[in-house]
Amino acid sequence: MRAAGSAREGVRTVFEAVATELERQGFVRGCQFNNLAHELSLADTDFRTALAGIFAAWRKAIADKVRADQQAGREQGTDAQRFAALAVATYSGAMSMAKTAQDAGVLRDCLNALELGASPAARGGAKRRRRVLLRPRTP
Repeated sequence: MRAAGSAREGVRTVFEAVATELERQGFVRGCQFNNLAHELSLADTDFRTALAGIFAAWRKAIADKVRADQQAGREQGTDAQRFAALAVATYSGAMSMAKTAQDAGVLRDCLNALELGASPAARGGAKRRRRVLLRPRTP
């Protein structure tokens, strides 16, 4: 990520490199880290803390790169923290879906959706809803 020309370029490079490698090997085992997170995060508190730290480090690396892009005059309409969380969640979900479908193309599909949906132009200045689910009313 640090060596990429921009945060978006870094994210794109990771998705494309992983998809290319999975296609080369001819099968998808999934992301080893995600596999561990899915299976063991409830079993061990220390393990869960370590996993959360790795996810946080991934998000921080992406958010830091977005902030560097902003200092260079790019990504002015992008919330660094949210973009980073969305990129990591998209990658994690894409790997799970690719494993289930045994199709690395899912990574490219999710990357395309991420690039379209996370761009400042895609938001078009529309007012963002703050809450998707309503809180239950208390009697």
